[in-house]
Amino acid sequence: MKIIAARVSRFRLPLAAALMTAHGVIVARSGVLLELDTASGLRGFGEAMPLPGFGLESIEEADGALRQIARALLGCDARDLAGNLAGSRAVAPAAPAARSAADCALHDLAARLRGVSIARLLAGDRAPLAQLRVSALIGDREPTAAAARARERVARGYDTLKLKLGADLDRDIARIAAVRAALPRVVRVRLDANGAFCEREALRALAHCARFDPEFVEQPIAAHDVASWSRLRARSPVAIAADEAARDEASALALLDRGAVDRLILKPAAQGGLDVAFRIAARARDYGVGVVVTSFLDSAIGRRAALHLAAAIEADEAAAGLATGSLLATDLAHAPDAPRLAVPVGAGLGIAPDPIALLHCAVGAALEVAA
Repeated sequence: MKIIAARVSRFRLPLAAALMTAHGVIVARSGVLLELDTASGLRGFGEAMPLPGFGLESIEEADGALRQIARALLGCDARDLAGNLAGSRAVAPAAPAARSAADCALHDLAARLRGVSIARLLAGDRAPLAQLRVSALIGDREPTAAAARARERVARGYDTLKLKLGADLDRDIARIAAVRAALPRVVRVRLDANGAFCEREALRALAHCARFDPEFVEQPIAAHDVASWSRLRARSPVAIAADEAARDEASALALLDRGAVDRLILKPAAQGGLDVAFRIAARARDYGVGVVVTSFLDSAIGRRAALHLAAAIEADEAAAGLATGSLLATDLAHAPDAPRLAVPVGAGLGIAPDPIALLHCAVGAALEVAA
């Protein structure tokens, strides 16, 4: 079953409201969409949406890498998933976001050819989860507004909320305190510093955060060296999770080997694809370390891929961070946020871009190649 055509197109999705992170203010997400077509009419989709500050390639580099990958995949057999993934890695070894887009499109095609969902394809002999709990991100910066948003999300059924910290610790603590005071104690609160602190600052911040009983604090330090993480975990009063520091399979395994983290945050869009993220999750399970699958402020295409991954690795002990669609003013497809997300059981990804939506958010001319 040959891949006979490919299309690479740029797009831009504005956010509904600006989002403050330790890496700066995000007002829009830019991406590159890959579409692969087979002779039988099946189509597979994947996207690259690199985010500044995460050590990934630029959007221009992702676009260029995907154009190379698209040409390399022409004429390949869509049933040879392992071979095609290896070929994509060889073409773009330094472009994880682009490889993730190709990985998703190739998994989409392979699953469609087998008549199973991507979750089922990844899970192998195990049955994937049918639905997952998801967390909600509270992006409001003012304490009163954040508390009101948190109450609204809990009223809708969310039992886990995530807040950013690191821009201004005193202001962050006031916001976290307001949110925690507004909620029943049973509601879980997780925090994400996006690497805002050095090791000394992180210890101070974690001590302040401990009184709010967070589920964990994500990426408290920017450092990627395992020794810093090991020291921090040994002294931290709360659980810590690595996100940017687990940027690929080698770095994630180094953290696991040293017992440097309580959890790993898996973003297939950042780690090079579903295949890599699934392997990391399996190793984390061997070490007794939990994983949380989250989105990368992705479009509906990327969020759906992450949902399949979370279902396949049975990551239900902690809510997945996939309720980020409401942060976008426009999207490539309709995939609403909800406290629980059903995992599609149909063949493949279970979603495709809306051509009209893609037309409205397109940037520049698309590349179309055919065998």
